[in-house]
Amino acid sequence: MNKTINSHIEKLIKVLILTKKDTYKIEKISKVLVTALNKGKKIFVYGNGGSYADSSHFVGELTATYKKKRKPLPFFLLGSNMASVSAWANDYNNNDYVSRELKGYANKGDILIILSTSGGNYKQNQSTNLIKLSKVAKQKNVFLISLLGKGGGFLKKNSNFCYVVNSNLTATIQEVHKTLLHSICELIDNKIK
Repeated sequence: MNKTINSHIEKLIKVLILTKKDTYKIEKISKVLVTALNKGKKIFVYGNGGSYADSSHFVGELTATYKKKRKPLPFFLLGSNMASVSAWANDYNNNDYVSRELKGYANKGDILIILSTSGGNYKQNQSTNLIKLSKVAKQKNVFLISLLGKGGGFLKKNSNFCYVVNSNLTATIQEVHKTLLHSICELIDNKIK
């Protein structure tokens, strides 16, 4: 058991050391977010499965507080209205709901952050809802930031800005995403009163 735990931690440390070389990219994401917030823009966040849970955590840190008491920030978790999600899934197509939600809420200049361990792939029928969501963002002139892994998939090419974790292990990618999201929270806290 100890060997399994140590192996998991060692893999994570190796990827975090590689990630540390790219901190300027995370600073850039934070600057884009702060600029948008100062202009009164909204930020939408979404991911599937564990990435949805991480998205929810991130939004919670920014609408409530992270390390200091400050005003609530306009971050929104897409797909969190379960009555709407389940009604749409029952009557139409679950794969389209989040895109529909973004169409209804977002305006030009808003930001969408997508978390995905794969980045999506049509041929493999992988995270196609995220691919559709990214296309709606483009149609609405919403700036798309993606935190990805496993080479970045479709979203790497379709994002305005992305960060691809240098790993093919889902758990490691998610753990690095959490570290990056907390770093972004801290950078935002330092700039927003």
